[in-house]
Amino acid sequence: RRFSDGTQVVIKMNNFSVLLLLLAATLLPAEDARADDKRGFAVNVGVGASEISDKDGADRFKGNGFGYSIGAEYRFNRNFALGFGIFSLGTAEDEFAGTTTEIEVRGADFLMRFIVPVNEGFEFYGSVGQSWYTADLEPGGNNGLFGDTAVEFGLGLDIGSGPLAFRLAARYFDGPKDEAGALLTAGFNYLF
Repeated sequence: RRFSDGTQVVIKMNNFSVLLLLLAATLLPAEDARADDKRGFAVNVGVGASEISDKDGADRFKGNGFGYSIGAEYRFNRNFALGFGIFSLGTAEDEFAGTTTEIEVRGADFLMRFIVPVNEGFEFYGSVGQSWYTADLEPGGNNGLFGDTAVEFGLGLDIGSGPLAFRLAARYFDGPKDEAGALLTAGFNYLF
């Protein structure tokens, strides 16, 4: 904004600043959230299909595998939780640079979950976070050949009215240099 005296104020926000503002807004509990019993520690596990893709010049790798996720979180109120976990996108195979290639991806993540309760036994959520991953490549035995950080986005659904809920989740990992992954899981979430 430019003022009449010529002074200019510029506000710059990076992705981390936006995430901190979202976090602060969701930690301010609404009156009905204080009475809600959906607070506390939770653990979750899921297994399902995965996809690993990478592009190097004109060569493109895109393969499917079988992956899993294991996590823990703290749910602050009925609408927000912070969590961390480990995941594997399994091993995927494809033709890459004229050679049959297998890539295995695994890592850890830190997530913020934004929850929208529909009723007592049904909740939708979206998640955003940061993942750290490494990959092994065969042939060649190049373990840890590439790996980096990725922005992680997810959508999910919890079904269950007690502490144990059935969970369906979809997660997308957007890594650097055209590296990406996806994980679609079915599993459980237990709130203590």
